Amino acid sequence: MRSNRGLRLSFTLFVLACAVALTAGLASAEAVHYRLGTIQPPETPLGKTATKFADLVKEKSNGAVIIDVFHASQLGNEKDIIDGVEMGTIQFTLAGTAEWAKRVKAMKIFEAPFVYRDRQHLIDFYHSPAGQEVINQLTDKSGVRSLGFLYYGARDVTTKDIPAKTPDDLKGAKLRCPDQPLYVQTVKAMGANPTPMAFSEVYLALQQGTVDGQENPPTTIVNMKFYEVQKYLIKTGHIIAGVMLWTRDSFFTGLPEDVQKILAEAADEAIAWGNDYAFKQEDAYLEKLGSEYGMTLIEPDREAFVKAAQPLLDSYEKEWGPGLLEKVRAVK
Repeated sequence: MRSNRGLRLSFTLFVLACAVALTAGLASAEAVHYRLGTIQPPETPLGKTATKFADLVKEKSNGAVIIDVFHASQLGNEKDIIDGVEMGTIQFTLAGTAEWAKRVKAMKIFEAPFVYRDRQHLIDFYHSPAGQEVINQLTDKSGVRSLGFLYYGARDVTTKDIPAKTPDDLKGAKLRCPDQPLYVQTVKAMGANPTPMAFSEVYLALQQGTVDGQENPPTTIVNMKFYEVQKYLIKTGHIIAGVMLWTRDSFFTGLPEDVQKILAEAADEAIAWGNDYAFKQEDAYLEKLGSEYGMTLIEPDREAFVKAAQPLLDSYEKEWGPGLLEKVRAVK
């Protein structure tokens, strides 16, 4: 197995070679290829945004820079890909914050429950000084930088026969959630009994009444056809999540300035396109769930849920540092 020192040396030589090839105004006879890995299929908003980024880079560089996109975990699971970006063996990824939060605890703020008013609030926080300060902590710790923030989705609750509007209405309800502390604690804060289980088992559990409901973004609810075995969709939006376009900082800054400019501009344009697409898809799915698929959509008492989740947020504050939650809520 090659040593970390050897890997770093190989990576440095790779960057220098790319820089030499691109220095002369992107006039290299042979295109330079970089890799972008994701765990999402190409037809999802994330997958489409990755492809859009690659297309824009190729266009803006007149074909001198090619981003080869590897969808659907072709380069490994999310941890594998993130490790690859840190080491420089993979140049880009669109990935969430959970793995990065293992390195910098403040990154948990990007998926904390009942923190963001809506999806635009989450995006605005990312662009705020406080949001960038959190990202900079990760850059200092792991040597990666974010080139943009892509909206992923808002998780809502569905139930078979509980038209809940407050946490009190969910008392005693068994809600399936992922087997991760964040989600288990969030479901508890919402008043329900969390029931972790494998994602592949959810539909049958809902159908047989093993659980009363589940929580997921509208896209998942449609694609997994949960509407066939659920009646109510409670628009809690309890976790509003996104992903970021990541690259290694030393890789990016080691490129010629004109190439950096192309990548940054392509990232901005692709992310803007992707957010618009993700917003429209989520809205369309919500509309279909309430009309075409026959679910009853409920607007809950959000303030009641926020209040119920406050003790959980207080416990998280010990990890991400005092004052950060206030900075999030101050973003307008």
